[in-house]
Amino acid sequence: MSRMVLRVAQIVGVLLLAGLAISVVVGLVQWLLGAALIVSIPLGAWWLYRRVKARDGARPAVTGRPADRRSELESRAVIDAAGRCGWCGSAGLHKDEFGFPVTPLTYHRAEIDAML
Repeated sequence: MSRMVLRVAQIVGVLLLAGLAISVVVGLVQWLLGAALIVSIPLGAWWLYRRVKARDGARPAVTGRPADRRSELESRAVIDAAGRCGWCGSAGLHKDEFGFPVTPLTYHRAEIDAML
């Protein structure tokens, strides 16, 4: 009888120690996640502040250069809110030589290059 009680006590002790070890590990992981969250919120806000401040403080691009002229002309070759081409005003899709639809920029590329 005492051997059986001893065996049951051993099993209960092992189960209790295993449960205690698992709860310590889970508690440690939860603590680390909480600490990471607490640290990441102010660091993320600081990083975002730096990015926005750097973007606001950036110098504007110098106008009058050929690359600026190209980007100005290419910005017109888009589909506007009404669904028309901003370059030629066409309401239909632009198609390439094979009949596939292409963007207005691709369709008007030769005209844009000729204007530069």
